[in-house]
Amino acid sequence: MVSIVTTLAENVRALRESHGLTLSQLSERSGVAKATLFKVERERTNATIGTIEAIAETFKVPVATLIATSERAGVEVVRQGEGQNISDDSSIGFILSSQLIGQGRIEIHSQRFLAGKSETSASHGSGTREHVLVREGIITVGPVDETVTLNEGDYATYRADRMHKWQAIDADAAVWIIHTYPVASAPGDL
Repeated sequence: MVSIVTTLAENVRALRESHGLTLSQLSERSGVAKATLFKVERERTNATIGTIEAIAETFKVPVATLIATSERAGVEVVRQGEGQNISDDSSIGFILSSQLIGQGRIEIHSQRFLAGKSETSASHGSGTREHVLVREGIITVGPVDETVTLNEGDYATYRADRMHKWQAIDADAAVWIIHTYPVASAPGDL
């Protein structure tokens, strides 16, 4: 069994490196001394709860993420209705996966936009894109000044670093949305 100290060291190092940060940069952003971070990553200290919380807050992850073993199943499954609920008045949706990819992040959403409702989303940050695949129905999507209407089976991609619109036409519309964020714009990134 892997110790929590080892797991913490591996997870902090992986997060720091995936964000392209040096120990000095992480120290500046977290308020944790560089020497302490060095010891954490080399399993030479029992980190305090305050230190672990500061690191977790810096990376915008739960404390549990820092102390959870990183062993992953060969196949990850997200069942219907599972994931982070992002439903609101105009849609029913879940973030099915959010993963660091290189220096950026992708999020995969399953979302159903409700007939008769319109939603305008704010910018998701510089360099962000949305990729939309319509599973069911007809929907108007895209930047507010460049919307397009998509039918079942259609795919579109556009910059999501400006306001963009979603509106189901005639009936509910079900879509897959893949958000791609560069490192500087990823939700929860530094």
